[in-house]
Amino acid sequence: MIKHQITIKDIAKILKISVSTVSRALKDHPDISDKTKKAVQELAKELQYRPNAIALSLKSSKSKIIGIIVPKLVHHFFSSVIQGVENLAYDNGYQVMIYNSGESFEREVQLSNSILNFRLDGLIISMSKETTDFSHFDKLDSYGIPIVFFDRVPDLPVNKVIFDDYQGAFDAVSHLIMQGSTTIAHLSASEQMDIGRKRIEGYKAALAVHGIQFNSELLVKCDTFDEAGAITKNLMQTHKDLDGIFAVNDLTGIGATNAVRQFGKSVPEDIKVIGFTNEISSAVCAPSLSTVDQRGIEMGEEACKLLLENMQKEQPPQTKVVKANLILRKSTS
Repeated sequence: MIKHQITIKDIAKILKISVSTVSRALKDHPDISDKTKKAVQELAKELQYRPNAIALSLKSSKSKIIGIIVPKLVHHFFSSVIQGVENLAYDNGYQVMIYNSGESFEREVQLSNSILNFRLDGLIISMSKETTDFSHFDKLDSYGIPIVFFDRVPDLPVNKVIFDDYQGAFDAVSHLIMQGSTTIAHLSASEQMDIGRKRIEGYKAALAVHGIQFNSELLVKCDTFDEAGAITKNLMQTHKDLDGIFAVNDLTGIGATNAVRQFGKSVPEDIKVIGFTNEISSAVCAPSLSTVDQRGIEMGEEACKLLLENMQKEQPPQTKVVKANLILRKSTS
């Protein structure tokens, strides 16, 4: 009994023919008789023969593997993007290697350097919060590794798939205003990141369109659940008329909602809260959180599609935009 992975050498030995004949029969080569082809293919099926992916990659100089670097694996958005990438990658015969930078620039650089050793055919990246230097990406590009950035992208002419953060923020704040809120705080991401800047711009634009004056005291950097409680309580103490909160992500929105209730007020009757991302937690918290759906699976599929196109043929840099849509729940209604 053969106990190792079946190879064409095993098939050749059993049928008492050459390895090259087996190889050509499996490829349906016209020089091989139908009788031999049938014998080879039936035995290969019986023995559950599978081509050696590593050997094929060495022969073709292609690993058939693409990588994806995300800042946080625990976020529903990034796991959704990974799912979208995998959907398209596997359908096109590629495996996916997943890397987590942990929001660390240093680790992101280390991962980028190690990727060169794995001979990946392409890479999809969302940058860490700390990333302002892009030289490690330039190094990968110099080695001919196609790269597509998504969500957190550099302000450079590169292939990227972005979410319409401006429109998402504009729609979220407009919804709060239409629901009666007039003093609206924005718990924001850092303006160092493009997504942070765009959401702040959308927040300010919605206020302006609806005739509400922007108050810089209501714009506070806060993009984690742990920070949201204390910051929200402080805002309620300093702004007694606070009646709306637009959070940069859902976990921050949930943290703000908890703080409102601990302060003795209710959501949405006293203060309406809307988040951003459409995490699973936003639908099951109490009250359920209105949010902006970032459509992570679609973003992942678009990023993988753009990468595959550039792996086939180098093209001028493209920017693809995933449109925003609101998911309205009990925290604003």
